[in-house]
Formats: sequence, structure tokens, C-alpha cells
Amino acid sequence: MRRKKIALFAAMVLMAVALAACNDSKADPNDDVMAEPIIVELSLTPDHIKAGEKVLIEAKVTQSGSPVEDANEVQFEVTLEGGGVQAKVPVKHDQDGVYKMEKTFDEAGTYRIVSHVTARGMHSMPLKELTVTE
Repeated sequence: MRRKKIALFAAMVLMAVALAACNDSKADPNDDVMAEPIIVELSLTPDHIKAGEKVLIEAKVTQSGSPVEDANEVQFEVTLEGGGVQAKVPVKHDQDGVYKMEKTFDEAGTYRIVSHVTARGMHSMPLKELTVTE
């Protein structure tokens, strides 16, 4: 019985030492930055157009107030209301955390534009609507 108590005590001491080793007081200060969520501001310029006109679609990606220029993936998904997916287009970084593209809409209707942004282990999908008139 005494051996079991000693073994249990030794196991508890080893676990305490192992847990203390996991708590590194010299943690990387950038770890806190990486824990902050990415913020994606999706914008359409203009947000109402006539068929055949272009619209500028931009996703500004930041984390802790700083631009994110190394997103793993940025795509704009364009869906015509009642008509299914029209396009899912990969977008490249422009500058200062802005990912953008121009698109012409030939058909009148209401379009849903979703930016799919994957960066630094996180994913964000903000949505905007675009009205296209005749």
C-alpha cells in the first residue's frame, strides 16, 4: 500500500513539473498579436450600378490595426439572387492589406458578394449586396 502512495506522489510531482515547464515566462510577444482576429472590411465602389458598368470590389484585411499582406487565400464569391453561384474568383494582394478586383455586371438584379479570406489560421466571410439596374 505504501508503494502505491509513493508512486502516486511521484506521478503528481512529475505532472506538476511538466505543467510548470509548459508555462514559459519568456513567451514570444508576437503570440498575442497572432491571437487577435483578422478584420475584413469589404467595400463596393459604387454600391449601385447599371448593367454593363464596372464595380471595384475591395477587401481590406487587418490584424491589430496593421495590414495583413500575407493572406493564404482571398476569393470573391458573386451570387445573383435566385440564380446560384455566378463566380468564385481568387484575388491577389494590391497594397496595404487591400485585395481588390474590378468586375462588370451585364445582368440586372441583386448580387451577393462574399469575400472569403483565410489568413494567419483564421477565416472571415463578410457580405455586401450590389444592386444592378437596367
